[in-house]
Amino acid sequence: MNDGLHHLHLRKRLYKNLEKYPHPLWWKRLLDKVMFAVAFVMPVVLFPQVVQLYTSRQAAGLSFPTWFLISIFNFLWALYGFAHKEKPVLISSVAMGLLNMSIAVGILLYQ
Repeated sequence: MNDGLHHLHLRKRLYKNLEKYPHPLWWKRLLDKVMFAVAFVMPVVLFPQVVQLYTSRQAAGLSFPTWFLISIFNFLWALYGFAHKEKPVLISSVAMGLLNMSIAVGILLYQ
């Protein structure tokens, strides 16, 4: 990183009273890394549900309002992640929103 830009970012963080990045505490640095990994793992966990819904073509036991609202909430979290430049929140929320919306569409198709 350019030293001048680094200096501006440090001043911005001090002015806004933000925590240092990377954080001096080891457990907060570890938590940052874990949450970035979770952003990729969460959608992978939901993917088998989507595959099962579309391969079996059975939506019994799945509630459209629930999955639709969850997808809307995920997109709101994505907007939050974008506004605050939080990559883990943005990545996981967009991916989860798309998967949840695909489940909601599958429920409408196969009910």
